[in-house]
Amino acid sequence: MSVFFWLTLLIVAVPLTAAGWMVKDILPVHSAGRLEIVRDPLRGDAYGPETPRLPGEPLAMFPRVVLPFSHELANVPGLKRTRYQLQIDPPLAALSGVKSDADSTDRAPNRSLLISQAHDGMDIYLNGVWIAGLPKSDADTRYKWFRPLAAPLAKRLLRSDGPNIVTIESTTWDSRVLIPPIYVGNASSVTVVTELIQFIGSSLANASNVFCLLAGMFLLGAWLANRRDGSIFGHAGATTVIWSVLFTLVLLPRVPVGFIDAWMWAQYACIGALVTVLTFFIFAFIKQPMSPGGRWLLFATAAAAPVLYPWLGVSGRHWLDMIWLPALLMLHLYACSKLVRHVVRHRSRASVSLLAQSLLAQVFALHDHNVRQDFLLLDGGGSGWNLSHLLATPMFLSHLSVPLLLFVVARILLGQFQANVARIRDANLILADTLQQRERELRVSYNRQREMENEVAAQAERDRIYRDLHDGIGSKLVTTLFSVRDRQINHEQLETRLLEALTDIREIISVSAPQEHRSLQEVLFTYCTDLDESLSAADFQIEFELSDEAEVVLLGDRTKQVMRIVEESVANTVKYARATRLTIRLEVREADLQTGAQLLLCIDDNGRGDAAAPLPTLLGSRSVGATSSMATSHPPSAPTGAVMPPGSSTASPRQASASPLSGGRGLQGMRRRAVQLGACYQFERTPEGARTRLWLPLVGGEPPPSEGDFPTNESAGHRSQWETPATSLA
Repeated sequence: MSVFFWLTLLIVAVPLTAAGWMVKDILPVHSAGRLEIVRDPLRGDAYGPETPRLPGEPLAMFPRVVLPFSHELANVPGLKRTRYQLQIDPPLAALSGVKSDADSTDRAPNRSLLISQAHDGMDIYLNGVWIAGLPKSDADTRYKWFRPLAAPLAKRLLRSDGPNIVTIESTTWDSRVLIPPIYVGNASSVTVVTELIQFIGSSLANASNVFCLLAGMFLLGAWLANRRDGSIFGHAGATTVIWSVLFTLVLLPRVPVGFIDAWMWAQYACIGALVTVLTFFIFAFIKQPMSPGGRWLLFATAAAAPVLYPWLGVSGRHWLDMIWLPALLMLHLYACSKLVRHVVRHRSRASVSLLAQSLLAQVFALHDHNVRQDFLLLDGGGSGWNLSHLLATPMFLSHLSVPLLLFVVARILLGQFQANVARIRDANLILADTLQQRERELRVSYNRQREMENEVAAQAERDRIYRDLHDGIGSKLVTTLFSVRDRQINHEQLETRLLEALTDIREIISVSAPQEHRSLQEVLFTYCTDLDESLSAADFQIEFELSDEAEVVLLGDRTKQVMRIVEESVANTVKYARATRLTIRLEVREADLQTGAQLLLCIDDNGRGDAAAPLPTLLGSRSVGATSSMATSHPPSAPTGAVMPPGSSTASPRQASASPLSGGRGLQGMRRRAVQLGACYQFERTPEGARTRLWLPLVGGEPPPSEGDFPTNESAGHRSQWETPATSLA
């Protein structure tokens, strides 16, 4: 950080030294004559040199004064007008032997008059002719410029035989009348000095204000992000922001007369707050709390001027300006003494830089206070312009100490950043070791989880194969077996049935089962015709009614799932119901305002059974309405799971228990398939026989059961099948 500081100092010092070495052809004007100070009559007129006397109440008159000159009128409020004359023949004569930038044949002015710091607005006249000026204060507006003013001395206005008189007229609302150092020199050299003073006193100050404002906002943000450890950044941010506001107010060129008191009060408030916060910043930097007595004294001194200023008169405000700021700086100097002890103990670069900044701020603050009060008028001395004349120019320099304060804060920020980086690096090492340990634990856990998932997947595949074998192959084998027992099937039909069963077995164990592209009506029609051909007899008739208004093609394996439900329902009827008629009906219902398009599959039989028959033990206790209805589909004298073909007599318990056709988990399997389809499955027993209903939404939605299809009973009220909407495609 010290490298950047010295580099900045070098960048500023080199142009100043070069300018002081280059501009030797500028000479000071040592005196002024016929100085008049009057109370302005508030007419806003420019009287000029042709008026023998300025109108208004005379306040002071001096036949001759030495420049620079200052006169205090502490008890005279209001607008004051000043006029004085300069005899410029001596410096012009001294410059006659110096080669100018413009030869005598050039019509451009080769000599210029330089007002080193035109605080107040003014008009400049050369031999009675106006040559330059700045807007002057009047009855409505107060102007304060804080900038140099160069006035070219036109050749046609200069008298070769003399005398050459420059008359300057200015106005001010301040209690002090100031005549700054004035120079005469070659136009090019005056331009260089003018730009240099303008850069230091105005351009650099404005740039410093903007930079301080942005840096202060950043430091306040850093303090808000870390209030516990960032108090030093809060003090530094408040210091730079208040500093920026203060110098913006001080350098404000135009202020309405009605706001002058408020404008001055705001300056006092900013100065008090600035010194207070800067003092707290030093104590926060050395990590030492300020004593309660010192804190109250600092607050009381800082608040004295803002509190007393509105109640004081012109004379009281004059003494306030002279005493208050030095007293406040003494408290800041006390904090600097504490900083000196800290530097001696620690000898850190940041503390040394802060001490240098604090002392430099003290010097510049006293210089600026002297500029406003003129306790000591400085004279550059020498025959020509040099750097000492720059220091004697009454311009503000406190803004030059702000960058060093920001360098100190940046050094502190960099130190904290380096410490945070070191802590983060150590934390990363610990975190890396912890992550490696966790990775090993997760790898072991992952292997165990994968084994468990493989076991679950294998069990799920076994369950799928069981359901497909039970609902598909088992149902086909049941119908084929009863056809063989009744001798209603020939050799070719038996071979076809067995080949179909073999094909189904291959599809079940296949990884990628073939997709069904036929419509559901076509698949169901083929099944019903085969069923009618194999099972129809004198005592058992099969009827089917399939809607042909709109063909329905179900996506994926939904057609197979629907057929598995059909096959299992038919097999249950054949095995248990002792029915003489089986009806299969497929209906496609169009969408209405409440429900979407729906597919209704109905399987009815006229089976006869005893409602008091025992509940099948293999169905478990989870199916409520459906299992109770299933119990009614068994014959009264047949045990659960007994095979009761149409027209056959009741089987004995021994035969029932030994039969390979005895019951399983058929109803649970059909209910599970309905859930996977997003459909509603319902089985119930009525006095007229068993009824199976399957509602399948074709476009999504919950189809409400109609009163004609679902009688009101316990099983009809069960809606657990409507958990997932179907996405079938018609």
